[in-house]
Amino acid sequence: MFLGIDHGTTAIRFATPEGRCWELPRREASRLSETEIITRVSQNLQLDHVDLVALTYSMGDGLTRIVRLDDAPHRGLVSLDGAGLHQGGGTRVFEAISASGWPAILLPGIHRSSDIDPRLKVFSHGMSPEKVGLAYGVFKTGIISFIVCDASSNTVSFCVIDGKIIGAIDAPIFAPGLMQGPLDVEAIRDVDAGKMTANQAFASGGILVKMKRATLEECSPVERKMALESLALFAAMEINALMVLSRDLGEPDPHLFLAGSPAPLIKERVTELLGRDVGTLGRCSAAKGCACIAKDVFEGCKNILGLEVDGLVKSLRPIE
Repeated sequence: MFLGIDHGTTAIRFATPEGRCWELPRREASRLSETEIITRVSQNLQLDHVDLVALTYSMGDGLTRIVRLDDAPHRGLVSLDGAGLHQGGGTRVFEAISASGWPAILLPGIHRSSDIDPRLKVFSHGMSPEKVGLAYGVFKTGIISFIVCDASSNTVSFCVIDGKIIGAIDAPIFAPGLMQGPLDVEAIRDVDAGKMTANQAFASGGILVKMKRATLEECSPVERKMALESLALFAAMEINALMVLSRDLGEPDPHLFLAGSPAPLIKERVTELLGRDVGTLGRCSAAKGCACIAKDVFEGCKNILGLEVDGLVKSLRPIE
């Protein structure tokens, strides 16, 4: 059996290639022991054994290849300090998988050192490793050229052409999400004045935070409509930006997708803004895609969407 793990902003999601999925809130994960985490995963997904786990963790900017979990320095990070909310749940899950005895691989993020369009290497980071799982899930349906905008707590978009990831626009760069977003002039001034750190500015740069609301449920009907209109507009703009790149690389008509929990709420509006049909991906799509990566790597696949599988990974497979 194979297991994929999506290190999401608010929760860790576990899934199998067949689509069984279970979600553990990050805050709850931070309070559980390693043994409790493994027990809950096994029970909720009905796992009697695990052949290979494909794990994602934080930004993944210390890796360019898919490696064995034991071979990843600093959990696959350049620095243990990253952008976003830190609750400890992801680290606890990483440690639980490491201690479980289950064979595991760690997926890289997309960043300046990745094999992507060199023009996007202006930015240090493009997307975190769970987006690789999101991309692979789409690829496994037979679609080889596509753009995905994952718009939820934050907004990240990426482009795949002919089965290869060619670039991504990370959350601190362009479109705000509901909770987190890029630093505008006001935020830069607040950081310079010592009112907050840059990470605090990013964590409070989202659409709902600007409206002084914690969730969509707290919004009045007018506020909720405006929040979703804003999210849809920026998502459409970010998709359009990557369509420029796609056309320049010879793919004028990539498939378009929205991911993230608000995706069904903004699909119609984004479709209207772009003048093109936009599909939606489910909440567990990234974890399921990671599980598909685990299965295909176990069966000998040496390249995933342009990401090389390290040669040592073959030691995790039974001797033929």
